[in-house]
Amino acid sequence: MKTLFSRRHRQAERGSVAIEAAIILPVLILFLAVPLFLARIFWYYSVAEKAAHDGARFLSQASRMEIQGSTGGLEPGVAAIARAIANAELDEIRPGLIGASPTAQCDGITCNGLSVPTYVRMNVQIRVRDQIFGFITDPLFGDEGLLLTA
Repeated sequence: MKTLFSRRHRQAERGSVAIEAAIILPVLILFLAVPLFLARIFWYYSVAEKAAHDGARFLSQASRMEIQGSTGGLEPGVAAIARAIANAELDEIRPGLIGASPTAQCDGITCNGLSVPTYVRMNVQIRVRDQIFGFITDPLFGDEGLLLTA
């Protein structure tokens, strides 16, 4: 008698695992998508921060002659080289970026080569968009991507 009852009970519950999996699967995907995207954001930000640091370090070590060289009103050569250094370091993450724009600043404005700056700064802005789980993260961060500034 007991075996007959257990067989009927098992037949009545057939398919319940598939229904439970269908209900839980979207939640599990969400718990997987957000940490992966946040990990990429932290990785991209650390690369941008290192690029800004190396560009600013190069600018700070430039001599007076290199900064005030004849530029003809254009960006000084050291600022262009500092931007090239930052761009070279951003090439590591370039396939995942929407846009990247490093700028060299001397005393808070764009370097012009007319005077020797008191302080220099490298500003790196990147836009990141999730290609894997974009349908989940786009409502959180927008269609144009997340703007990170280092």
